[in-house]
Amino acid sequence: MVKSVRYGLKEGLPGAVRLSDKKHMAGRGPMTTAVLFRDRQKICRMLMAASSVAALSLTGAAFAADEIVVTAQFREQSLQDTPIAITAVTGEEIETKALSDISDIAAAAPNVTISKAAASFNGVAAYIRGVGQYDPNFALEPGVGMYIDDIYHGVMVGSLFDLLDLDRVEILRGPQGTLAGKNSIGGAIKLFSRKPEGDNSGYISATYGSYDRIEVRGAYDVKITDNAFFRMSAFSKRRDGHVKRLDFRCDRPSEVLPSDTFPNQVTPDGCKIGTLGGVKSWGLRGALRLTPHEDLEVNIFASIVRDDSESPGLEQFAALDPRFLPNRDYTYYGTYTSIPGFSTEPLMTTHMESIGGQIDWEISDNLKITSITGYENIEAVSTVDLDGGPTGELLTYNTTPYHQVTQELRLNGEFGEGLVEWTLGGFYFDSLGNVAGRVYSFPALNWLQDDPVSNNSKSVFAHAILHPVSEMSLIGGIRYTDDKKTYMFSRINPDTGLPADVVGVLEGVGGTYTGDSVDYRVGLDYRFSDGLMAYAQFSTGYKGGGINPRPFIPTQVVPFSSEQVNAYEVGFKSDFADGAVRLNVAAFFNKYDDIILIDTNGYPGGPTDPGWFPLSAVPFNAGKADIKGVEAETTVEPAPGLTLQGSISYLDFEYKSLDPNATASGISSDFVSPFTPEWQWSVNASYEFALSSGATITPQFYAEYQSSIYTDAVNAPSNFIEGRTTANANIAFRTADEGWTAILGVTNIADKHYYTNAFDLLNINGTASKVVARPREFFIKVRKNF
Repeated sequence: MVKSVRYGLKEGLPGAVRLSDKKHMAGRGPMTTAVLFRDRQKICRMLMAASSVAALSLTGAAFAADEIVVTAQFREQSLQDTPIAITAVTGEEIETKALSDISDIAAAAPNVTISKAAASFNGVAAYIRGVGQYDPNFALEPGVGMYIDDIYHGVMVGSLFDLLDLDRVEILRGPQGTLAGKNSIGGAIKLFSRKPEGDNSGYISATYGSYDRIEVRGAYDVKITDNAFFRMSAFSKRRDGHVKRLDFRCDRPSEVLPSDTFPNQVTPDGCKIGTLGGVKSWGLRGALRLTPHEDLEVNIFASIVRDDSESPGLEQFAALDPRFLPNRDYTYYGTYTSIPGFSTEPLMTTHMESIGGQIDWEISDNLKITSITGYENIEAVSTVDLDGGPTGELLTYNTTPYHQVTQELRLNGEFGEGLVEWTLGGFYFDSLGNVAGRVYSFPALNWLQDDPVSNNSKSVFAHAILHPVSEMSLIGGIRYTDDKKTYMFSRINPDTGLPADVVGVLEGVGGTYTGDSVDYRVGLDYRFSDGLMAYAQFSTGYKGGGINPRPFIPTQVVPFSSEQVNAYEVGFKSDFADGAVRLNVAAFFNKYDDIILIDTNGYPGGPTDPGWFPLSAVPFNAGKADIKGVEAETTVEPAPGLTLQGSISYLDFEYKSLDPNATASGISSDFVSPFTPEWQWSVNASYEFALSSGATITPQFYAEYQSSIYTDAVNAPSNFIEGRTTANANIAFRTADEGWTAILGVTNIADKHYYTNAFDLLNINGTASKVVARPREFFIKVRKNF
């Protein structure tokens, strides 16, 4: 449907207001507000909030925080010695909070937004400091690099990683242009699994909760020989969907539809014909560690995941017929059946297999070589009922077979008795995928699609740390990247078997993008005392361009260029009050250029431009923006057993110039980048009570706040997500020998109805829907260690 079609807005929901109100609705006010570094009140409020909890420790006993070791600079370092803004979440924290997948991690990190995909494939929209990617198409690169055991995951499809048997998660904020495998312009999220130790240990846990939630997890570690160790881990989880799919004619029999061609679907459960948001998945991982020599370690790992979950829990926000908008929460009227008899189920399935290996060879005391190799195969399916009702006018079935190979080689060394630490390396990435499926949108679009997409990237890099004096480090890094992407198009009419023709045939049309970039990093850090390190750095980041993957007509097969960021950052990391308080603060200023956004308002330009077509989903370089922000994290242990944690962040995004196509597509200078909240904070409090038997009881409360966001570059009510505060709590019992643990918990304590993402096609076909979060849920989890 063209954008002039009649549509309705769901009444009573956030965003059902005039378009002209949206910047005030978002809580941002006019964009003429003073910029961050001149806005003293905002900075002071934030720093006071970050340090107020820390001050509680000054009257309590002192207990040193557990030290966390990270590998952000190609070598093991203490988190507090690493001059990069990093949030590290340990496996123990994942366990005690009963976190399940990567989207649960975002609350712990300032200026990080990880939202489950709205309607396209089992992935996430990941943004750090206002830079990221939400479109899962293979033609677009992730703005935030995703890694498992240092192996780069090159697409957003399948990025909703389960938190299986992890040692830690590292979230690196800011461009990783000279670090972290492949270029990652916004930052990187790195999952590290537990390595085999050969100690014959293991665990098994079982969880039962609301909506028939059942999860089972386990791992076992065995010694094969004195130099070979093996660890096997597995998970299985299922949970019923929280959004009911109802038959419209059954639920609202008084409504009469002129095209009433489908019979009522009355079921034993009244008018319910299914659900959305249900989870059904399982996975296995095996890891083998070999140490044939004291200077050589080989790790080989493989995994398989079978995720057959339902489409996300959607609520229709705008529809071709306003009557299809739900009249109560957690309901949806989509039938997943189209007019020509094409039908499916609400699916968001991902089947993945991967195998990888890492070889670490210490050639000498001052020289080490590391090789990291990975292969990944994905088969994913996603279905979307766009009209959200029984008329069957808009339905898509998408499938994306994909595989990738990565190879990273690093040579680490030092000389001058620690005066200089250096790294030389190279990275290779090659992938091939197909964007395929069936697209039906009455009356204009009806085709079978099968588009091969290839992506090849090669880079070399160098990194050095100079220690002119024992307390100081000078850092320099450089990387050269060469990219090539090819996209071909296939559009066949399923009724005739001939090439589909909207306004020109796309069958056999294609394009190739090539580009390269030189990125670098310079920095300085100085340790003033055992408890205080300060740093300053400048770094650049790059995200490659490509070819528009969703042309409606041949003239829309156009390339888009790469985007770049120049990032300035200062910060400090501190431990004080005899180790009872940890406070880390960073401030940054980013110059963001050639920003890649999506034009959904017709392309190219406006209606008066030659070749303009009203339907479009064209990535293009929209212009420039300044991003300024400050963030703080603290951990406080003011008394034995009591732990307080908190983080807070502020971010100001401002377009400085816009391309004419951006203005023509409806983007305004007072809009903001997708998934960019102005404020975020989180708090966590736990207290461990010791019983006379040696067992412990630990209540824990954790809450988070995220201010409002938009999920599309063209900010509008149809993609507006209201700010929210959510809270969770649990209480854990552990035996004296820590052999048994039982956790009773509740999520979304206030039973708040809120949205996390949006699927906005209002300007393409007159529809929009939003992902509604799960309501209040209870669970009990029991774990046995052995």
